[in-house]
Amino acid sequence: MDERTTFQWLGTAGFRIETGGRVLLIDPFFSRVPESRPVQPLGPGDMADAELIFLTHGHFDHIGDVPAIVEASGAAVYCSSVAAETLEKMGVPAGKITRLAGDESLDPGGFAVHTFVTRHIRFDARLILRTAPRLLRDANIDMLRHVSGMPSGPVLIYWFDFDGLTVVHTGSLGITPEEAMRQGLKGPDILMLPLQGHSRICTRAALLTAAIKPRAIVPQHFDDFFPPVSQWVELMPFQAMVEKLAPECRYYEPAMNEVFTARDVLGE
Repeated sequence: MDERTTFQWLGTAGFRIETGGRVLLIDPFFSRVPESRPVQPLGPGDMADAELIFLTHGHFDHIGDVPAIVEASGAAVYCSSVAAETLEKMGVPAGKITRLAGDESLDPGGFAVHTFVTRHIRFDARLILRTAPRLLRDANIDMLRHVSGMPSGPVLIYWFDFDGLTVVHTGSLGITPEEAMRQGLKGPDILMLPLQGHSRICTRAALLTAAIKPRAIVPQHFDDFFPPVSQWVELMPFQAMVEKLAPECRYYEPAMNEVFTARDVLGE
């Protein structure tokens, strides 16, 4: 099993991956509010060695810290045109950005990437009704303006191939099992799915896991990263459903900033 590729969950859908001497980031977001849990001691300046940044979509909790990271590191950014427009308004040079539409095969050097395109999950009425009282009580105009000022655009799914180790990551769960099958999303070694944005998110994620049939599942984006906008998602129901619907799939729950390898995830 490849021990040269390491992973670090940064909170939300964010990951730091080191492979073949290169450092890449996926959806890196650090600007949490004091009430967030868990606490994230790292910041954009700690990512000064990043070379590549892959963004799934344009929401604030996926791209909000990218300008500061690019300034500190000089990293190149891969994202949708919608996210690119937001980043350019925030001061990221256009020459640093590669715009993606989905179904691209990339060779950044040292690993391969293929992109798929889907949409952001639709917040359901039950979740909205549960969240609204917290927003009315605790949110202010500046917070709401900040949260709504960065449109999602399409959601990109990334299929990484790290010298034979295949890892799929998405930052929102808008894709259905049927759509995943049509696009050929099947059988990666590791699948990283977000558990945020729907009152039945654990069920939706478990059904998608069973359809894609990864060797291992890594939940992410389950943390209470920006209350009162966000909420903590208990993972026990998701784990139980994965064990029932995809008993051959290994479950691995990451801890904030803990470095892990494919061996840790796959148990080999």
